[in-house]
Amino acid sequence: MSEYQSYEFVALDRRLTAKQLAELRAISTRAEISPTRFWNEYQWGDLKADPAKLMARYFDAHLYFANWGTHRLMLRLAKARVDAKALKRYFGVGNAARLTTIGEHVLLDLGSDTEEPESDEYGGSLAALAPLRAELMRGDLRPAYLAWLLAIEGDQVDDDVEEPPVPARLARLTRAQEAMVEFLRIDVDLVAAAAGGSAAVSDDGAAFRRWLAARSDKEKKAWLRRAGDEPDLALGGELLRAFRATAKRERPGARRTVGELRALAATRREAREDAAAARATKAKATADAARRRHLTALARDVEVAWTKLEKLVEESRYDEASSLASDLRELASRDGTTAGFAARFEAMRKRQLRRRGFFDRWNRTNNPGPRR
Repeated sequence: MSEYQSYEFVALDRRLTAKQLAELRAISTRAEISPTRFWNEYQWGDLKADPAKLMARYFDAHLYFANWGTHRLMLRLAKARVDAKALKRYFGVGNAARLTTIGEHVLLDLGSDTEEPESDEYGGSLAALAPLRAELMRGDLRPAYLAWLLAIEGDQVDDDVEEPPVPARLARLTRAQEAMVEFLRIDVDLVAAAAGGSAAVSDDGAAFRRWLAARSDKEKKAWLRRAGDEPDLALGGELLRAFRATAKRERPGARRTVGELRALAATRREAREDAAAARATKAKATADAARRRHLTALARDVEVAWTKLEKLVEESRYDEASSLASDLRELASRDGTTAGFAARFEAMRKRQLRRRGFFDRWNRTNNPGPRR
């Protein structure tokens, strides 16, 4: 399998300048570059730049995919737009999930590696993952907790380490969070186990409105002045982050250890696999019963079936003919009349010498020769 890599970067908060575009074009003459996006793929060679440095200077989100099993997601957020102290509780263990400070920004760097080669067709979607950034800026810490689970997935956290605060609504992930779990290959059973310690807050709306109504006139005027000073500010998201920072969003109780979460995940995995096996067994039994009924109905008038088979061959309806011939052969095997089937099939072949295409196909499918 040949090597394949793709790099995608997007600028979300502001468009790139003409000078920045020229700097990027000097890095790659083949890349697709616009004021908001840089994309390139490689069957050989590699990007002649450090993605972290490109993020620091130009971009807000980055996705990397290599078909030998490496996935990487990077998000850049302004420190003024997030609760950096709260975020740091979910990072700092191992290399799978890292948080670094770059000037006025924090950079989240998430990676997943596997030894299983992959198809070039699936590289993940940065469009599906980019909303994680806005969620974090609104004070939603579920992506941060998922990043901590990613470090567990990479065996980079000891069993006796206690989990960080479990965000509310972890059992109801957003589409972007589901895409994060899929792209970074976070164990779904581990996510489900962790969600058991998450408060089931159904909706922010009513509580958020009550919180807004309770703000003093002084606070409200301060928010309005900020909106006037920063016309591009997503004021609703900023208010929601402030609300979530003050609201009690965690389920009370003792924090679980990594070892306990792994044990819970193993139990869930076993139950899920047992349920899947039971469903597969039931489905097979249902299919087998339907197959037996079909053969029983076919056995009631075998002569009509043989007549129909020969007509299908004469009309060059080879797919239907092959299906019916297979049914007749299976019926013969069931009833112990395989020799009779072979004789009738050979007699039909001699009558239909002009339909060699059907019989050649039948032989290739049912009597394959030795592989060369």
